[in-house]
Amino acid sequence: MSIFVATYREFVKQSAKSDQYWGFDLRALARLEPFLSFLYFDWWKVSFEGLDRLPKEGPAVIVGNQGSVLPWQALMLIYGMMSNADNPRRVHIMCDLDWIDDERLNAFLVEIGFVPWSSASMKRLFAKGEIVAIFPEGVAGLSKPYSQRYRLQEFDWTRLLPAVEEGVKIFPLSALGCDEAVPLLWNAERLAKFLKMPYFPVSPFFPWFPFPLNLASKPVPWKMNLMKEAKYQTSQERDEIEDETKTLSRRLEGEIQAQLNRDLRRRFKA
Repeated sequence: MSIFVATYREFVKQSAKSDQYWGFDLRALARLEPFLSFLYFDWWKVSFEGLDRLPKEGPAVIVGNQGSVLPWQALMLIYGMMSNADNPRRVHIMCDLDWIDDERLNAFLVEIGFVPWSSASMKRLFAKGEIVAIFPEGVAGLSKPYSQRYRLQEFDWTRLLPAVEEGVKIFPLSALGCDEAVPLLWNAERLAKFLKMPYFPVSPFFPWFPFPLNLASKPVPWKMNLMKEAKYQTSQERDEIEDETKTLSRRLEGEIQAQLNRDLRRRFKA
C-alpha cells in the first residue's frame, strides 16, 4: 500500500475527498493496480488521448462504447485516469449490478469504483463534483458477436437523462481494441435464460478453461480517445429535456462510431 500511495500520491489525496457512499475501498484498487498496470502498459499497450480535456474539478460524464466479454474498458478508464500525472481523478463506473448474484464479485466491483446505476445515484455524484462514466449500449454492447465488432448498438438515452437534467459536462469516449482482445463468438441465450443472466458469453477462452485462464485475452493494442465536450441545450421544460437528451444520445453515438471508423482506417494504413 505504501508503494501505491507514493506512486499515486495526488490520486490518493483526491480519492480521500471523493464520495465513499457505495463502499469504494482504495486498498482494493491498490491490490488490483499491478494487474491493471500490466494490462495497460505491457499487454494491451493502451494509447489514451484527450484526458487533458477533463475538468480538474467539478462533475462530468464520460460516455463510452461497450465491447468484449467483460468491462475491460471501464477498468482501463479507471487506470488511465488515476495514472494521469497532470490531472489524476477518480471515476465512478455506473452500471447494472443487480444481475450479479455472487456477493463477493459484487462487493469487489463496488470497492474498485463501480456504482449501481440509478438516476438518484448519478445526481448525488454530480452534487459532490464527481466524474461518472456510463456505457449506454448496455448488455447489447457486451453481447454482440465478433462479426459486429465496433458497430455500436443503439444508445439508451435514459442513461444520459440525469446529466442533461443537471447540465453536467459530457465527453464522448471511443475505445478501439477491446472487441478484439476478448472476442465474443456467440451469446448462448438459452443458457443465459436458464441461469437468469442477461447474457452468457462464449469466447475462445470462456467457458472452456478454468478460472483464471477463462479470463485470458489477446495482446491487441488499444486506442482510447476522449473527445471534445458535447454541447447541448438546457431547459426547464420536461418535454424539451427529454427531446434534447434523445438528440444528444444519437449524436454521441454517431461521434463515437465515427472516431472508431477513423481509428480503424489509420490502423489499416499503418
